[in-house]
Amino acid sequence: MRVGATIFNQNYGDWDRYEAEEQGKSVAKRAARSDREIFNEEIDIARIADDSGFDSVWTIEHHFTPYTMVTNPLQYLTYIAGITKHVDLGTMVTVLPWHNPVRVAEDVNMLDAFLGRDRNVICGVGRGLGRREYAGLGIDQNEARGRFDESLQVLTQLLATGQCEFDGEFYKIHGLRLRPQPERDLSVNLWCAGGTKETVEIIAKHGVRPLTIPTTSLDVALANMRRYAALRRDAGHAPSHTKLALWTYVAETTSEARAGAERHMVEYANSALRHYELLGTHLKNIKGYESYAAQSDALRKDPTLFTHGFYNSHPWGTPAQTIARATELAQAFGTDEIMFIFKYGAMPMAVAEKSMRLFAKEVLPALKELNPKPLVAEDPAGIATAGNTTTRATA
Repeated sequence: MRVGATIFNQNYGDWDRYEAEEQGKSVAKRAARSDREIFNEEIDIARIADDSGFDSVWTIEHHFTPYTMVTNPLQYLTYIAGITKHVDLGTMVTVLPWHNPVRVAEDVNMLDAFLGRDRNVICGVGRGLGRREYAGLGIDQNEARGRFDESLQVLTQLLATGQCEFDGEFYKIHGLRLRPQPERDLSVNLWCAGGTKETVEIIAKHGVRPLTIPTTSLDVALANMRRYAALRRDAGHAPSHTKLALWTYVAETTSEARAGAERHMVEYANSALRHYELLGTHLKNIKGYESYAAQSDALRKDPTLFTHGFYNSHPWGTPAQTIARATELAQAFGTDEIMFIFKYGAMPMAVAEKSMRLFAKEVLPALKELNPKPLVAEDPAGIATAGNTTTRATA
């Protein structure tokens, strides 16, 4: 199994100031800690990964809030390509409704040209959830599903052949050919986040393989992936592995790991709750986001289901505990690659680096020996080969 490291670039300490400013209150104009300072220090995650035997480095796309501050993951990864030698590079994700899919294909193709034959660019894409982001980019979120569906078809054509013919509602493309001319089929490295049943339906129909980023909970994510496996089977496609993002914190003792994991994983979950406005009621009025609206109803009754969900279910602990939990999840999700997040919330870089280096020394070799089977659909008796549970007991 492949193992990657993910760069998030969160400025968690700025949330109170940001939200007060958003409400029109008088506050300092700049964050107490510079966003660019965070950028500069977290680049070291890529360097550590490249030097420590990781297979890949990933980053994500978000806009306008302190949640994460990578506004163009392919641009960021082009810089990372220049300071690394071994790792593949991946997006988790580029949000397709926010971009012209032709430009996404061009950027992937350019990065592939820079990386050469021995390294890959893995293009993870998704539909996006944040209301602030859709509004700030001037895109009607009610159009997200349609834009995503068409963009995925355009992108798949261009990555596979370098050419595109498409006649849709949002995109009409004829006789298009990429330059520089692609030298290989890049569509084999196309993966898509499936956070809702609506997105899962689209990617299963098109045979795009699933990227699991548990925005809410691992239980919900696993249910979506099982639905994906059934829809993929019904569409005539063979079973597929998944790629899975997980938060981790590794320390020499359980007590040290518990303290760090609980503090910073809860901080991360709090930041996601605030960025996505998951306690709001707006999602029920947005086409294609009804499943998130139902989750928001539950979270308003008990937000701790979310804020402690990462801590209660993701792999943390001593190296042995981390190996055990990550192995369980890899097998449950039928994954061929886990992308670990080492720095999140208000975690200092020195703390994240210590955890990451211990992970690289004692956890990474064991996980790379794993070979989980692809996720398969349940048979008529309701039995799946890919595991049963994702909930962990708090150590």
